[in-house]
Amino acid sequence: MNINHLLIFLLLSLVSLSSSAQIVFDNDSFKDNSVDRKGFDYSIKAYLTNNATNPDDTLFKWKVVSLSQPSNWELQVCTDGECIADPPLERTHPFILPVGEKEEFKIGWALFEIAGDGLVTVVVSSTNHPENADTVTLEIATLSNIKKINNFNIKVNPNPINDHMFVDFSNDSYKTIVMYDILGNKVFSKQVFSGESINTSEINKGVYIIKIEGLSDFSKVIHKN
Repeated sequence: MNINHLLIFLLLSLVSLSSSAQIVFDNDSFKDNSVDRKGFDYSIKAYLTNNATNPDDTLFKWKVVSLSQPSNWELQVCTDGECIADPPLERTHPFILPVGEKEEFKIGWALFEIAGDGLVTVVVSSTNHPENADTVTLEIATLSNIKKINNFNIKVNPNPINDHMFVDFSNDSYKTIVMYDILGNKVFSKQVFSGESINTSEINKGVYIIKIEGLSDFSKVIHKN
C-alpha cells in the first residue's frame, strides 16, 4: 500500500467514525458535600445530546457501572419517561434518542433522613456503536450537623401500599395529604381525618413522596405495589 492509498484509507476511517453516534452530557460531573438529609430526596438533572450525523444512530442504552451508598438509601434514575429504583449494576436500559435531540437524565437518591456519602456513575452508549459513550457521575455527602426533625407525629401505613393507605396524626384533626411522584409531579391530593382509609387503587406502581400541606418539615417516601 503506497502513501496515497494509506492516506485515503485513514480519511475514510475518520469519515466512518464521524458518522457514528456522538453523544455527550451537558455536564458529566456533579458534587455536593452539603446535602440536607432531612429532605426526602436529592437529585440532579443532566441532559444528553445526540450529535450524530447518521440519522440511523438513534438507539442507546444506559447502565449504572459503579455505586457506593448507605444501605438504607435508594438510588433513582429517571429518563425516557420511566424511573428505575435501585437499578442493578451493569443492567442495560434501552431508549431512543433522535439525532439532534436531548434526553433528560434525573439521577439521585431517596435519603430517608439517613446521613452518609453517595457516589454513582452512569454510562450511556450507542447500541450500534458502543465505542461512542459518555459518562455522568454524581457524588454527595450529607451535613453531619443536621438533626432529624419530627415535630409532628405522623404515620403512613402500610408501606409499601396497595389499594389503600392510612395516615395517622397525633390528634383527631384533618389534614390535606399530597402525593408526588419522584419527578415532582402532583398525583394525588385529598383532605382526610386521622386514620381514614385513602383509596390508592388508581395510582400506578412506583415510588412516591407524601407531604402534608402546611408542614414543610414532614415528608415520607412510600412504594406502591
